[in-house]
Amino acid sequence: MRRERCWVWFRGGLKESSRWVGGFQATTDAERGVLIQHPGYRDARVPAWRVTTHEPADLNAPPDGLDESGPWQFF
Repeated sequence: MRRERCWVWFRGGLKESSRWVGGFQATTDAERGVLIQHPGYRDARVPAWRVTTHEPADLNAPPDGLDESGPWQFF
């Protein structure tokens, strides 16, 4: 199990655009996806394409492998 600081891709809504949000901790383990944790959000397991451990140069640029129709969260 490895834990490190990360940025998570959030899909925009009616009043905000899609963007990278920092301040999360990512944990990888044997389960599917990446567990993300942040004091202001509930813990969630998300697909790996939504997480990066390097600060994006453009916080509004979508991630490589963006899948609009695929799962955004694993339950």
